[in-house]
Amino acid sequence: MDILEVGNGDLTYEEQKSHFTAWALMKSPLLISTELATVTEQTLSILKNTEIIAINQDPVVGTSITPFRWGINPDWTFNATHPAQYWSGDSQNGTVFMLLNTLDHPADMTFRLTESPWIRAGRQYSVRDLWTHTQNGTAVRNFTAHNVPPHGVVALLLKDDGDEPAGTLPECAMLDWCTDQNGTRVDGRD
Repeated sequence: MDILEVGNGDLTYEEQKSHFTAWALMKSPLLISTELATVTEQTLSILKNTEIIAINQDPVVGTSITPFRWGINPDWTFNATHPAQYWSGDSQNGTVFMLLNTLDHPADMTFRLTESPWIRAGRQYSVRDLWTHTQNGTAVRNFTAHNVPPHGVVALLLKDDGDEPAGTLPECAMLDWCTDQNGTRVDGRD
């Protein structure tokens, strides 16, 4: 990918965050193209996000985020206005996610954790927001980012936090997935 456009005046604050996040999490070189002598504090706050930069510099070299769901468009189709919205990748510290709101209005963005090839079923994951620098609880099976700004981004680091809570059983796609060796249903349904 080419040089960063962060700070060059044509992008909103949210678009600049999205642009920087995509470049960094795709492990592209972070070549700053703005005039550093006149850069704003807001632009510096984007360029100096140490948690995003740490993912870019992660020693899991050659592994960047890739789309796992498109969102608005059918999966694996190209649309310059609405590119893939749900991305994930591996890192030395967990699984990285980028959720990109391509709409012109705020949106809730939800996905099943196991849609990402880096997430294991039957596990729960601690959630860290790489832009707010906060721990956001634990995700089990699903995650929803609420009120993602227009053209905005959510960058997350999910770390395996053990088995799902007791009593949390997966939904059954096939009857034999939810029966024990004696044929007894184990999903709590009659």
